[in-house]
Amino acid sequence: MAYDDDFDDYEDALRGDRQRRFQLYFLIVLVAFGLGLALLWNRIVITVQSGEAGVLYRWVSGTEMSRIYGEGLHIIWPWNRMAIYNVRLQTKERNYTMLTKDGLPIELQIAVRYKPDLRLLPLLHVTVGPEYLDKIVFPETEAVLRRAVGQYTPEEVYTSRLGFLETVVISSLTSVEDRYVIVDNVLVRNVELPTAVRLAIERKLTLSEEQKAYKYRLEIEQKEAERKAIEAEGIRKYQDIVKRSLTEDLLRWQGVQATKELATSPNSKTVVIGAGKDGMPLILGGDR
Repeated sequence: MAYDDDFDDYEDALRGDRQRRFQLYFLIVLVAFGLGLALLWNRIVITVQSGEAGVLYRWVSGTEMSRIYGEGLHIIWPWNRMAIYNVRLQTKERNYTMLTKDGLPIELQIAVRYKPDLRLLPLLHVTVGPEYLDKIVFPETEAVLRRAVGQYTPEEVYTSRLGFLETVVISSLTSVEDRYVIVDNVLVRNVELPTAVRLAIERKLTLSEEQKAYKYRLEIEQKEAERKAIEAEGIRKYQDIVKRSLTEDLLRWQGVQATKELATSPNSKTVVIGAGKDGMPLILGGDR
């Protein structure tokens, strides 16, 4: 009887030991899982922010070309990778030193407004990658600018004549958009020339404006002279017409009418009628 009791106690102790070991193992596994989850959290739980899009690379099958992951929370296996792209319209600036047609160096500050083509984001990720700005946008823009600037003189670049800016924009759009990137605009923010060249161009432009102003004043004076000539010709024609209409009888009649009005006016005067060759009245003012 005592033997059976000892055996039962042994089994209970053994069972309790197994249970404790199981609990310990479970606790170890749980802690390891928690640590692994904490360490791999950023590779498992992916958050795509507003204005972003994701492309998933699967360790087994490669880049997923048929799906673009939009905004929100995504759960992936830790051995997969998701690349996040900013798909908003962005603007970046860069300075370039280029040679003009005359071989003179100029400094250009270029601003590029761009965004990745959302419809072709997986292709962009496979062919270029997230560094597409430095691999495509700026190199293509620089190449187009160098070809364009090399065709113009410093003055033409400085004053943006001959459609220089339009040429840069159109060429950049054509070159870059073939590589899955949309370029909204390319702007030349600033043009810096060597000091001596810049001063010479500015002086030339100032003289040109002064010449235009002087020419404009001459045109005004010429128009004024033409106006006065036309006015004088009109006065001469008017006098000729009036002269032909002034007969001696009309002048006598006008004189008689004037004499009647003066005679009936309240002013004191002396009127001598019939004086002179034409019989016109002679009027002497009474205030003398």
